[in-house]
Amino acid sequence: MNKLKILILGRLSPVDGNSVYVQEIKEKLSERVHNVHLLLFDEGEDVEDRSFLPYLFKTQPYIMIAPSTIKKLKDIVKAVKPDCIHISLTLSFLDFFIPDIFDDIPVVATFHPPFDKNKTLWGVISQLVYNVYAPFLNNYDKIITLSPVQSDFLIERGVKREKLQIIPNGVDPIRYSPGLSYLKEKFGAYFLFLYLGRISPEKNVRVLCEAFLENDFPEGVKLLIVGDGIELLKLRKDFDKENIIFFGEANLDVKQSIFRSSDVFVLPSSIEGLPLALLEAMSSKLACIATDVGATKDAICGSGILINPTRLKEELVQAMMTVYKDKELRERLANKARERIINDFNIFKQIQVLENVYYNVINLRDLLKNNIF
Repeated sequence: MNKLKILILGRLSPVDGNSVYVQEIKEKLSERVHNVHLLLFDEGEDVEDRSFLPYLFKTQPYIMIAPSTIKKLKDIVKAVKPDCIHISLTLSFLDFFIPDIFDDIPVVATFHPPFDKNKTLWGVISQLVYNVYAPFLNNYDKIITLSPVQSDFLIERGVKREKLQIIPNGVDPIRYSPGLSYLKEKFGAYFLFLYLGRISPEKNVRVLCEAFLENDFPEGVKLLIVGDGIELLKLRKDFDKENIIFFGEANLDVKQSIFRSSDVFVLPSSIEGLPLALLEAMSSKLACIATDVGATKDAICGSGILINPTRLKEELVQAMMTVYKDKELRERLANKARERIINDFNIFKQIQVLENVYYNVINLRDLLKNNIF
């Protein structure tokens, strides 16, 4: 197959599933000798393989573009001359108009927003976001979704089935693998529950801390909270306990060591897409507890414990005690989780499917341009 020139529009900060996705596909496509140029809503100086777009302000879910954003975007696309543009949604107001701005270039979008069909506050908010985006998604050459349930969610809202391609998030099973780590000893723990992710209201980290304390585990059983977010300072103050550790952000090397030191991964979110942190934990051979929201059920599929988000604290207390007491269950779930990643959420397999999406949309555009249809 021919080497492609792909322009990926996204961001690398703040760190979350969206930013990690951009970084991972750039790395893996480059390893397959494609020419990948990142176009980022971040701070920095333009270099050979990446450029930066101006913006007025940026939060985790959304970016307010600057008056000069569209002009610079057009200039960069003109200079790079990509075969295909790949945008990681949601980003900004541009999401709705990129296909119209570049109607002569195939544009692929990965649609990341978390979702939940339950009639909860977060579920209603997610459904509103999907309702707003759905009419515009049909303008893209292809929409990459993360799971069948997410595709069905979009089809119900008017997105054409033929526009959708399911490519689940994938992780590198070599990078995220079981191994030795001495962090557990550093934390003075013999058993570690782990939460890794954004510390914001929809993640329910407060409920996790309360459930952990309610179990009154023996000394040496600790809860490790890794990540940053708007609730971190308040939670750190409210749960100033020796057995709850607020670690803050972790770089890649430290994150690998944290997974390898932990015994159980817990993700108590009210809303999710297909969380990369969960897949990384599964790949690292951890038993996992997660709420049944978004596509977590598709990911776990018998390799972890799913809990009902409407009975969160009650079921969290019970699940944490169950996996703590039952070593055989932990090991069985951990083995299944690792196997599931290798077979179904392996980034090396997912990147091949993504390549085929690029080739297909490029070829289809060429056929249409030459009036083959």
